[in-house]
Amino acid sequence: MRVYFQYIYFKTIYLNMKKTIFLIAFGLMSIFAWSQADIATSQANSLKKALAQAPNDTSRVLILAQLSRCYTATNLRIAEAYSQKGLALAAKIGYGNGKLQCALSLGFIKVRTYDHAKALQLLFEAKEYAESNRKFAEHAKAISYVTSIYAMNKEYEKALKYMQQAKNIQEIHHISEVVNPINLPLGVIYRDMGYADSALIFFHKAYELQTSNELPYMSSAAFYLADMYAKIGQPENAFQYYRKCVYYSTHFKNDYALPRAQLGLAKLFEKTGKLDSAIYYSKKVLSDNTENPYSYMTSFGAATLLAEIYDRDQRPGEALKYHKMASTAKDSLFSIDKMRQIEKIMYEEKDREMVLQRKLEANRLAFQNKIRLYSLSGILGAILVILFIVYRNNRQKQQANAALQQTLFKLQTTQAQLIQSEKLASLGELTAGIAHEIQNPLNFVNNFAEVSAEMLDDMKADLQAGKTAEAAEIADDLQVNLQKINHHGQRAAAIVKGMLEHSRSSSGVKEPTDLNALADEFLRLAYHGLRAKDSSFNAIMETHFDPDLSKIDVIPQDIGRVVLNLINNAFYAANEKAK
Repeated sequence: MRVYFQYIYFKTIYLNMKKTIFLIAFGLMSIFAWSQADIATSQANSLKKALAQAPNDTSRVLILAQLSRCYTATNLRIAEAYSQKGLALAAKIGYGNGKLQCALSLGFIKVRTYDHAKALQLLFEAKEYAESNRKFAEHAKAISYVTSIYAMNKEYEKALKYMQQAKNIQEIHHISEVVNPINLPLGVIYRDMGYADSALIFFHKAYELQTSNELPYMSSAAFYLADMYAKIGQPENAFQYYRKCVYYSTHFKNDYALPRAQLGLAKLFEKTGKLDSAIYYSKKVLSDNTENPYSYMTSFGAATLLAEIYDRDQRPGEALKYHKMASTAKDSLFSIDKMRQIEKIMYEEKDREMVLQRKLEANRLAFQNKIRLYSLSGILGAILVILFIVYRNNRQKQQANAALQQTLFKLQTTQAQLIQSEKLASLGELTAGIAHEIQNPLNFVNNFAEVSAEMLDDMKADLQAGKTAEAAEIADDLQVNLQKINHHGQRAAAIVKGMLEHSRSSSGVKEPTDLNALADEFLRLAYHGLRAKDSSFNAIMETHFDPDLSKIDVIPQDIGRVVLNLINNAFYAANEKAK
């Protein structure tokens, strides 16, 4: 027991020493921070006095815009109220520059409070007005604010594109980084893209710029540095900058940076196993976020962390309580309607950019057309003369072409007639051979018919004599004779069909054809045709047809003529060689 109390005693001394060191470390910063807070408070008080005496004109709009900027770094609700009043008054009196200043301030606030739909609407209008009125600093500022929205919605290509536009405007028109800060948004983009080293470089630049110029956004720069160090696993640096953020936020009364820093400390304590401190800072976030418009994100993170801790500690009642709080905060932060509104406005902006590009392109084309018109007016007469000459030559060419077309048609008709005449001439040459070819099967038909008639007489006589067996044999022979008559009759019909096919014009339609039969038919036609012209011609014909060859879709007339010409050439060559 004694040892236990000694341990508590020395632990208490150690904690007190840590608190003392912490207070000494921030001693000098407190003087600086209080002085800045006093300056901001004094400036705000002066502006409030001027506002009380200002009439409802342009000066009142500008005072409201300045007051909004004064509170943007400390109290977003007050800043939002002043910017909305200024925007309404500027719209009422038609003061474009005042509307621009208030829209920029209100758009920045909406970005910080995750009302991205309204922020995009305000910032795109501000960007359009600033660009058309050559207000370069405001133009760059509006683009940099839009960059933050695209980065938060993970559209990094668009974010970098807009940030590069802002940087180009800043460099071309020599706008100070203090007037148009771009280091902090660039750091956020590279952080979300996973480039930790680049993000730290830009966060440090932003932090140094804020502290060296005594600007009120030191708390935000410190928070992003702390958050980055926490992500890359450097808890000591993260604790250092989180505490700086807490300190600056407390003394500047910055109600949106403070809960984020407290949430960061809570997460770090949870990772290092100091659950009491993690629970303390998480509950601090939830208690301080009641009137904070930035509270949805931090409330969601704190409630989720507490729910996880109580789940591990097996305290289901407390865990369920904070799970419900986290769910409520998440629904408010990531509602579907807000995301749809963001997408809608993004597409509308894209459409506006396309319309503007089309207008610029139309103006450029109109200017070029005007120059071309002035240039071409001097040679218009010459062009007309040339066109007339070309027209006349073209007309003559058309007439000549028409005559040539008519001549070509006549030639084609004559050629077709010559081809048909040649076919008829070749048919005449083949007639004698075909007649000889037909005569053979006809002779067979006649002979078998005469023999069959005699056999019928014999069969009748046998039947009358009661010789049925002999009559049956005669009937069998008659059946064979009839088959031979049918065979030779079909052969004659095939020859006639081939002759008709040869004389008929090609239909151009493919049909299943037995190439063996076609070749055999035209082989015989060619042989007998040549024999009809030269009786001394003789040749031995041997055929070796493929019995398994199937029918093929071809045009029979065309293939037959090709086969006939080939065989005729072969017969002529053989005849000449024999002579």
